Amino acid sequence: MKSLTSFVAAAALMSGISFAKEVKIGVVLPLTGGVAAFGETSKKGLEVAHEQNSKLSNGDSVKLIIVDDRSDKVEAATSVKKLLDKDQVSVILGEVASSNSMAMAPVAEKAKTPMITHASTNPRVTKGKKYVTRACFIDPFQGAVMAKYALDNRLNSAVVVTDAKQDYSVGLSKAFKKAYEASGGKIVKTVLINSGDKDFNAQVASIKAANPDIIAFTGYYNEAALLAKQARNMGLKSPFIGADGVGFPELVKIGGKATEGFMYTDHFNEAAAASAEAKAYVEAYHKKFNGKTADSMGALAADAYGMIIAAMNKCIADKKQSDDKECINTNLRSTKDYKGITGVITINKDGDSVKSAVVNAVKDGKFAYKTTVNP
Repeated sequence: MKSLTSFVAAAALMSGISFAKEVKIGVVLPLTGGVAAFGETSKKGLEVAHEQNSKLSNGDSVKLIIVDDRSDKVEAATSVKKLLDKDQVSVILGEVASSNSMAMAPVAEKAKTPMITHASTNPRVTKGKKYVTRACFIDPFQGAVMAKYALDNRLNSAVVVTDAKQDYSVGLSKAFKKAYEASGGKIVKTVLINSGDKDFNAQVASIKAANPDIIAFTGYYNEAALLAKQARNMGLKSPFIGADGVGFPELVKIGGKATEGFMYTDHFNEAAAASAEAKAYVEAYHKKFNGKTADSMGALAADAYGMIIAAMNKCIADKKQSDDKECINTNLRSTKDYKGITGVITINKDGDSVKSAVVNAVKDGKFAYKTTVNP
């Protein structure tokens, strides 16, 4: 049987006939641990995107192999090694947290395997890398949007709250401060927290004494919710502005009414979904998840998946194998005007996505769309 199979394969090759095969995409997500909500909703977005398009133009099928890194950067790096060595994947998709993506990137680089992160915004994720691309905008842009929105609303003094354990937060704080001060804003204090902490009364007292017009929070939703709750309990009335790390239902579930008015920059809001691609995705998401709101993490993951599919199909069009890593990587890095769910995406020379951002705010316990800011 083995010799007959080899004969058939050889004959097919000589005659120009090719057999459809399975192409594997390795996905690393935090499905448990501190930022599990990010991973779960990313997974949902991927499931929708995969159901919409699981076949390549030559008939090859696409398989997702999803691994939980437990919100841990060591596990994230180990997961990439497993996916490459055991599962023989052609592309890596992930992670969410910048710290975890930075742990994964060197492994992908060494293996010369394309990696695309859908949600890691720290510039260091792609800096100096040849095989790492991102589907989201970066923190300098996000920080500038936060600063502009605050100053446009005459909120001219700010306290910046930074999570010292998160590269995402440290980088975003720097970006906000730079843009805010460059446009005339005054940073009256920087307050440090650590992800996982529960008691922020000392920090709140320090913020209250500084009496800022606005509090720029650059960490994730758990700490944002607890800090907001404790701030309101202590009579601190300054508004909060954050970024994509806070825009999850858990912010309101944990913080309750204290999060009312919390503003943040984000990648997507289904209320602003205007393109055919975005509308089709939202409709499919609602159908699959019983009307649940399609959020930014899922939409970003779906965009990263779509970019991979587009890159593979271009390889096929160029008479190359769909799982040719070098070809896939070249096509990802040269993405231009890709019509995604979160907007039109172009990848620049650094592997970063150039695209628009939205500003949302908590209103009546829900995330309300306020405006879109273009790059």
